[in-house]
Amino acid sequence: MPLTRAYHLAHLWMELTRQLPATLAPELQPQIGSRIGVLMILAAVYLGTVEGRPMNTTKLASFVGMPRGTVIRWLRLLCRRGAIVRFDHVYRMPAARLDRIARRDLGAMVRTVRSTADKLKR
Repeated sequence: MPLTRAYHLAHLWMELTRQLPATLAPELQPQIGSRIGVLMILAAVYLGTVEGRPMNTTKLASFVGMPRGTVIRWLRLLCRRGAIVRFDHVYRMPAARLDRIARRDLGAMVRTVRSTADKLKR
């Protein structure tokens, strides 16, 4: 049975989801594992920080498609653990964490994406 595009995309999503915590917050991996909700929030805060457009709780909830109350609970946990910081009403990733992410070897993720792209071309 030939593998479908959906299979390859699902496989890529699973691999990247496994690798995301180790990239964005390796010290939190035992607590958050690969809980998709908290990973989405963490990634959204990272994107907002890097793009220079940090988000408040309402924007984060809308961006990740989760209830605002759930987002607030996860944001509090992430702030307590030092993964993110709150400035006024928006959330950012601390400079030290951004620096660690920038220095991290993302080769495994890049290889996974390229491999999947090759499979999808077939």
